[in-house]
Amino acid sequence: MRRTVVMLAWSVVLAGAVGVAAAAVGQFPVSVYPTPVKARAGGALAACPNPAGLERFDSTTTKAAVRIAGSYERISLANDLRNSDRAWWPQVRDAWRSGKPSKEALNRVVYGSGEPLARNGYSVIVRFSCGNALVAKSLIVGIGPRQTHPPYCDACISTLFFVDRRGRALIYYLY
Repeated sequence: MRRTVVMLAWSVVLAGAVGVAAAAVGQFPVSVYPTPVKARAGGALAACPNPAGLERFDSTTTKAAVRIAGSYERISLANDLRNSDRAWWPQVRDAWRSGKPSKEALNRVVYGSGEPLARNGYSVIVRFSCGNALVAKSLIVGIGPRQTHPPYCDACISTLFFVDRRGRALIYYLY
């Protein structure tokens, strides 16, 4: 009898663990969040987005990238992980280590409506680390503190880099 109860208890624990693992896999499907690829040594990016499933941005995913930029580091760790490529997840986790948004993030606004990275000088950062193919399929969106009085601080504006994987805009770098 005791052995049956112990075995039943372990079955419940195991089933619970499998259920949690299945939920995590379902939340982050490999088709949208594949394992990142190695970046070139000495580059600015620690890892590169996996090229599997990358698409060129259209108007829908460009609007999504701008919306995501406006919420980045403001809602939750889970939200930012969902909106980021796995290549960027270590930095997302680091940004949320306090468990709450920073004051800077709460005062941040979006500057611009999305621009192809290939048209921007920052393309050299990604080209060196990850190659031209990623540059061609990347979009950038500026974010920074709300600026209400001139002179405006251009150096205060950061740039979020996005890929479109299977119709989903995902952050992979912040400069």
